[in-house]
Amino acid sequence: MKFDTDDLPGVVMTVAVVGGLGWYFLQPERVAGVVGVVSGLGSPTPVLVGWTVALCVLIVGTALWWWGPIRVSRAEAMWQLSGPADRGPVLRARRVRASMTALMGCLVLAVVASILDWASAPVLLGTGGLCAVGLMVVTSWRQHRAAEALFEHPGSGSLWPVERLHRDVVAPDDGFVAAARLAVVTMDLGWLSTARVVRWERGNTRSHSRVLPLGRARACLTADLARLRRRPGDLIVFVVVVAVGLAVSQTLYLTSIAPAVAVVLAYRAGCAVSGGLRRLTEEPALRRALGGSRLVVTAVHSVVPVGAVLLWCVVASLTWHLSVVAMLVVVVGAAIAVIRRATRPDLPFDAPLYITGQGGATQPLLLLAMARGPAAVVLTGLIASLIG
Repeated sequence: MKFDTDDLPGVVMTVAVVGGLGWYFLQPERVAGVVGVVSGLGSPTPVLVGWTVALCVLIVGTALWWWGPIRVSRAEAMWQLSGPADRGPVLRARRVRASMTALMGCLVLAVVASILDWASAPVLLGTGGLCAVGLMVVTSWRQHRAAEALFEHPGSGSLWPVERLHRDVVAPDDGFVAAARLAVVTMDLGWLSTARVVRWERGNTRSHSRVLPLGRARACLTADLARLRRRPGDLIVFVVVVAVGLAVSQTLYLTSIAPAVAVVLAYRAGCAVSGGLRRLTEEPALRRALGGSRLVVTAVHSVVPVGAVLLWCVVASLTWHLSVVAMLVVVVGAAIAVIRRATRPDLPFDAPLYITGQGGATQPLLLLAMARGPAAVVLTGLIASLIG
């Protein structure tokens, strides 16, 4: 992914903000005061090894799975890699670059896990390196298999040479490059989520129809559940969030930040299955076609995400040591945050600019629109932390 000179200020600001916050919050003495490994599990090394593997798979592995270990832009594939010259060196260089990026990402996650126990750092760094190798092998195998499936006559015994990779595999027209650039510049990961949904819709243009029940509310709810069944990836994300919540409560102890972490996980569980409500907000014509008032249609499509929040909180109430009042605050606040995020309208990129005295510019209305949802999460986390 390449950036223009116009993108440089936004990229620098994003890196500075993320790096500064990470350096501030990940100081060992500060981390030890809020989180640590449960003492009853014995040595913390096996626990941290498990968390390192999980973080590498969930973060680095997911990025490689969506992005692909070898990727070039559509224009580069058409104008530079479609000629008579050998394209193997270019694609191999991209694979090496992806391998180095995956290795650095896994090592950074291993260092973050090592903060909880510096004595385990050598083992965790080795685990991170092995995870990077394994993830590159798995994702490369998947990419080559996808390329072979696009050829009319797949060649036997030629699965791994990069010269065999199909253009639609190394340069897919899925909008991920533009979405990733916008996500970095605007600090809004919603662009990546939208690109992933659009890519899924392009590959799933037909499905078996079914008879919907009578009544607008029942029909809308049934259609939302059918959408969820057709997108098993959303259910997998929800299951992963539930598993992470259980693993946190069983392997780590959290002090004052436990309610805030519970709010974030509950919010993520609800957002994972709120695609139907988001589509209604993004496509006003679809909402009008369903008929009925906006309040009724929104309420019906809020059943699934709110139910996911409730289910996560029910599971968490059995393992997390939170008071009843704090858990109620988590449920209500996370449900409100999920609905506000799913019903967020289009971002007002044409909002008025405010010029600061140092030559900078900001858009307060745009920032307020981007904070819709996450702001409710922060407020709920503060209230729940105060209650305990």
